Amino acid sequence: MLSRVARASLVRVVAVCALMLPLAACATPPTTRDMFAEYLRSTDVVGDEFESGSSETRVAVFASIGSPEEVIGRLMAPRPCSKSGCARPWKEGGTNKPLPGLDAAHAIAGSSGRVYERKILVKRDDKKLELISLYLVHKADGTKVLVDSNKEAHTGGLDGFRETNDVLASDDFMLVTRDITALTGRSEIVVVSGHTPPSRKPWLIGVGVALVAIIALVVITRRLRKD
Repeated sequence: MLSRVARASLVRVVAVCALMLPLAACATPPTTRDMFAEYLRSTDVVGDEFESGSSETRVAVFASIGSPEEVIGRLMAPRPCSKSGCARPWKEGGTNKPLPGLDAAHAIAGSSGRVYERKILVKRDDKKLELISLYLVHKADGTKVLVDSNKEAHTGGLDGFRETNDVLASDDFMLVTRDITALTGRSEIVVVSGHTPPSRKPWLIGVGVALVAIIALVVITRRLRKD
């Protein structure tokens, strides 16, 4: 009787773990509309270009700039950069203070390349919003590179950045233009994870080990019954 209870309990535990482990690495992303609406209202955005004492004042400032579509378009648009800083798209706020990574971007660009700043709205796993900068390098040979605040270079566009960066995690979400290396044309604004999800190999291995343990328990139980 005891062996049956133990075996049944172990089976239930393994089944729950098998279901929960893959789900633990996933989270439901906010919609583009909800995430940007939260940015428009929030007075506590890390690295923000607009500081205001109340949500009402903040929303009024943005309303004076244009529609929500116009605001997000200007916020996410590529900003030309010199070695001393980057252009800002509005007079009402913003900053052109150089951030970490700009010097590395210019070093990659060389004398014939061009450097632009891309603003990315990030929602961290603790629900805090943060506005960060990536530097877009267009080299003379046509190569396009993204440089982050760690001064690390990434090729392959948005997907390449998500696969290789160390500044964002898979449980962070970012509001970003899908064609992040483009300078012209209308690019879709999307919400994606800050990093590609971790490999499922570890939990698959864990489940496999647990299944082996179940089989071993069954074998041992049968032998004990025979004895």
